Amino acid sequence: MTINVIGIATAAAVTNVNLVLEAMGRGPGNISRKATTVANPAWDATPTHYFMSDQGVTPEFQAQLLGFANGDLPPLPEGVVWGEEGVISAADALAAIASPNFSFASFSGAFTPGEQVQAALDALGLHVIPFPEI
Repeated sequence: MTINVIGIATAAAVTNVNLVLEAMGRGPGNISRKATTVANPAWDATPTHYFMSDQGVTPEFQAQLLGFANGDLPPLPEGVVWGEEGVISAADALAAIASPNFSFASFSGAFTPGEQVQAALDALGLHVIPFPEI
């Protein structure tokens, strides 16, 4: 079964949310697509939120995200420790993933990736900031 996740962070929290995901082994800059609460935004609108769409996460990663809702930090890869060697501290990580700083929706089944993103953004009253025209 393929599990798809749409993650959404507030603009104020996106840097630390990305640091949490990076500590989990997801790589840097996961959440980078811009969104806003303003309807019909122009390409240069100021983002109020950022989001990602990951179209194939593991059940383990999904379970770790579900743990965020309970204030649980996930186990980290071997050799990675919260607050050591450039890794975000546990306190800052917990603040970053607390509601409303970070939200996510999980999908599987008949919805297209675009429909999944739209549903997750609609639930929070957000609109995608378009890329500039070339």
